[in-house]
Amino acid sequence: MKKIILLLLSFFMLMSGSPAIGQSSQDEINESNRKFQEWAVSISEFVKDVRFNEKDVHDFINQRDEFNAFGEEQDSDDEEYVDFNSILNDPAYLSWAKSKGLDSDDWLKKSMRITAVMMRTQMEENMSGSQFDMTGQLAEIEKMRDQMGEEMYLQMKQALEAGAAAMQGLNNFYKELPDPTDTEKALLLKYKNQLMQME
Repeated sequence: MKKIILLLLSFFMLMSGSPAIGQSSQDEINESNRKFQEWAVSISEFVKDVRFNEKDVHDFINQRDEFNAFGEEQDSDDEEYVDFNSILNDPAYLSWAKSKGLDSDDWLKKSMRITAVMMRTQMEENMSGSQFDMTGQLAEIEKMRDQMGEEMYLQMKQALEAGAAAMQGLNNFYKELPDPTDTEKALLLKYKNQLMQME
């Protein structure tokens, strides 16, 4: 679904320390973190009884564009990122899955599991990166405070503090995502390039 893609894009914006995050209020960051956590719990519950294999990854890669295009019709401004039950009960989705020779329930669950464990794996890798040393970054702008001027200093400090709050929220929630098996980890690594080319 396109909202899954938007979620991933939002995540990578936060992970890259985008300056845009500094324009968000603390309330907005807290609300985003709350929604991310709710989504993580929801998707973990939804996929808890499935595991994916190599055929499932192939199916996901081959069908995702059509599925995303279909999913655009499902998007709304509701708080929920994805309503899995409504998808599984949607005649249009059921017809689409049948036309592709897919088990509608199994394919959706495995596709969402691939998405979720891919996200968890990427977050675990990035959380250990040195680029997220907010304390070090704050120390650096302190050194340049006189050169950049008070207004710019305060803006940059606010952006970094907002980034730190967002990162803490992500750190709190990503562990709610399903933990991949060793076989799933190997498949994510094998097909990493294709999987990371999601629109």
